Amino acid sequence: MKNLLLIQNYLKLISKTQGFTLLELLVVIIIIGILAAISLPNYINQIGKARETEAKNTLSAIAATQQAYRYEQQTFADDINKLNVTFEMQYYSYSNPAAGEVDASKVKHRAEALNPTSDQVKNYALGVYYNNGAFDTLVCQGKDIDEAVNVPDNYSDPCSNDGIRLE
Repeated sequence: MKNLLLIQNYLKLISKTQGFTLLELLVVIIIIGILAAISLPNYINQIGKARETEAKNTLSAIAATQQAYRYEQQTFADDINKLNVTFEMQYYSYSNPAAGEVDASKVKHRAEALNPTSDQVKNYALGVYYNNGAFDTLVCQGKDIDEAVNVPDNYSDPCSNDGIRLE
């Protein structure tokens, strides 16, 4: 009998102290909402940077294969398909050099964002230059999202539209 009374008293004590009040739950939900509001833009920005890194890596691969092609053919390739490079075109389109952008001394390519605003990515341009047996490679980044950029005709000149040089 004594044990039964102890168990009943213990159960009453537990039932009174279990659970959260509505105010406590609201405070926790508000704190989680504030943390999400702070961290979500940073998370989206990091996704954009990862996509931009993928574009820069693809342009680096194009530059390396253009150098190899130039070494073998004495001129740069006027078509990406001649380079036998495969890459994803999920966030960027990679252009063939336009007329006047390819010859024995230089070649230009662009990585243009397919959905720059929603993907939060910038445009890029690649220039590979050959001078006196040496190669120089220049990558220009658009100053802002969805801003066009191009590499100069000479390695030492600045990028178009105040683009950022990423040598």
